[in-house]
Amino acid sequence: MNEKLARLAKWKLHRFYAKSPEIVKHLPQTAFFTPSSFSSFMNKYNSVYIKANTQHTGKGIIKVWKTVNGYQFVKVRGKANFSPSTKDLYNKIKKISPNQSFIIQKTIDLAQIKRRFFDIRVMMMRDGNRKWEYAGMIAKVSGHGSVVSNLSSGKGYATTIEEALIKSLKFNKMQIESIKKRLISLSYKIIHYSEKYPFYSFQSGIDLAVDKKGRIWIIEINLHNPSHSLFKKLKDKTYFRKISRLYSAYRKHNKRLI
Repeated sequence: MNEKLARLAKWKLHRFYAKSPEIVKHLPQTAFFTPSSFSSFMNKYNSVYIKANTQHTGKGIIKVWKTVNGYQFVKVRGKANFSPSTKDLYNKIKKISPNQSFIIQKTIDLAQIKRRFFDIRVMMMRDGNRKWEYAGMIAKVSGHGSVVSNLSSGKGYATTIEEALIKSLKFNKMQIESIKKRLISLSYKIIHYSEKYPFYSFQSGIDLAVDKKGRIWIIEINLHNPSHSLFKKLKDKTYFRKISRLYSAYRKHNKRLI
């Protein structure tokens, strides 16, 4: 892997953002995946996510939850598999990707549309003068039987943030505008803090989510090469046009990509 891209490993990024008092309160409880952390998390929580440290776009994500007799788990999407103990399950996960390291996170009780959870991609982009601008947001709804919201991996669908909040939490217009402001404000805090990290970014896809109580969580911060075409899936192409305009303005005046 490119040395610069290796800096985007999930565990490195988590430790960096956890140092910010304003950002850390939006991060789910997270640890490096070891037999000890796995056992500890499963004792504390009913459900966890295990994420491949250097894979993105929803690949390598496993959800584990407690059952009466042991544990069930799904990798990305499909039928749940059973394991009788954390030791057995740890060995199974390591066997799936023997050369990969993982992080473990507490599962957040996310807002749902017809029993399908969603997260929110917020696009932040530099303009021609390298100033960060909010470019748009979109809700990514998980597919049937999927434990990820990524549309290609999880076979879900995209919709507007307004529709997602109305259908999931029955929010009114004022509540929707309030949460959109909070999502944008947090995204600006994240992207400005990101400038301290040893990786240059000119466009970032910040994945946030809202739980059933309306609290905002950080799912993943993509500092490199976030999808533009995701926003093409919306009927209203306003966000997609703004993303294209900002991208063109940046590339016209700046050569640096990473």
